[in-house]
Amino acid sequence: MRALFSSIIILLFLILTSSAEAEPENAPQSKIEAYVELPADTPYVGEPLRLVLKSAIHAPIAKDRITQPSLTDFDWQQFGVDSFHDELIDGFWMPVMTRVLMIYPLRAGQLNIDPFKRQITFYTHDGNQSEIELISSPVTINVISHETILPDNQFWIPAKKVTITDKWDPEPDKIQPGETAQRTLTLEAEGLTADRLPTLQPFRSPGIITFAGPVERQTIITDQGPIGRAIYQWRLRPVSNAIATAPPITLRWFDTTSRKMREATTSERQVAYSMDNKNSNSHIPLESNKIISPQTISAFLVSMTTTALLIYLVYTTEYSVIASYLFIPTLLNLLLKLHCAAASNQTDHFYRILNKARRLRQPLLLKLFNDETIQSHIQIIESHVYGFQKHDVDFSMKYLNSQLLKGYFLLLINKS
Repeated sequence: MRALFSSIIILLFLILTSSAEAEPENAPQSKIEAYVELPADTPYVGEPLRLVLKSAIHAPIAKDRITQPSLTDFDWQQFGVDSFHDELIDGFWMPVMTRVLMIYPLRAGQLNIDPFKRQITFYTHDGNQSEIELISSPVTINVISHETILPDNQFWIPAKKVTITDKWDPEPDKIQPGETAQRTLTLEAEGLTADRLPTLQPFRSPGIITFAGPVERQTIITDQGPIGRAIYQWRLRPVSNAIATAPPITLRWFDTTSRKMREATTSERQVAYSMDNKNSNSHIPLESNKIISPQTISAFLVSMTTTALLIYLVYTTEYSVIASYLFIPTLLNLLLKLHCAAASNQTDHFYRILNKARRLRQPLLLKLFNDETIQSHIQIIESHVYGFQKHDVDFSMKYLNSQLLKGYFLLLINKS
């Protein structure tokens, strides 16, 4: 019995020794972990978080493949490419692979991140190839809703830093008569991608005509994380010589470092034509530089025809109907100026008169301006005036002029 017991002990020793000697060859020292860099407080829905995967193996690598979980509860973007560096782990120098993802929780609650898998083909001590699969532990994080600190459905901007740059060219109170200024607003947010930046409300203010350009978006990758950039542009001009005010633009954002709500805002600016220009009234063009010209004759004929029609209406309609045409003198004056501007190819002046006609808010004109074809030609003229697109606007001006005159007469006759 003693001999049998000794034989069993020796056999177990040999098995353990052989396994220990074979382990460095068949199962080299390795490590893998996935973790989320969390703030001091519980993160909010949509807050940018860094998910880091680190893995190392003490062996030369022949092939390497990483299988990433679905991340169904997150929006995510890989932050750069995988990086490699040597690191001393458990007494061995190993090549460490690091992958960084920016993840954005989609909902509140307990969110799970399934394991990452890394399949490695490595070289053994005898030069042969062997395979190993490293599997990380799952990760669980708790996320809360941001509605408690940002009510009223305001746009949620969680970032390390937010800056707004407001640039005017020329300065808003030095616009030359007959010209437009360009306003460029640049919004940058550290930690967010550009698609997560807001679409600003339309920039409108009394006394200012504005035309919005396309929004440019760009995501910049840095060593500290992504920077989202959005560039908003407007072309604008004062309605008249009076000084107008461009109100400040304010955005509320959440500081992910201090865990507080903050505001990024622009300054209020005055918008006006330059007073240094001696010919400050030159932005009001003359209808014609000649006393007698084809344009003047055309305008005279239009005026005479309209006056004759007005006299006819006065003598053939009741008093209550006549009272509804008290706005006709103002409208006739605008139509006459509109015709002269179209005939002399004065696009800016034509557009200003067109806006005056639209502001009358008269039923006859509203029916005309609601026509889709007329609206499309107005948009062509707007894009030309504000410099975003260069169209041949002559046809659009002549078309609008003729349609407004014809439509006005037809509606007037029907009403009578």
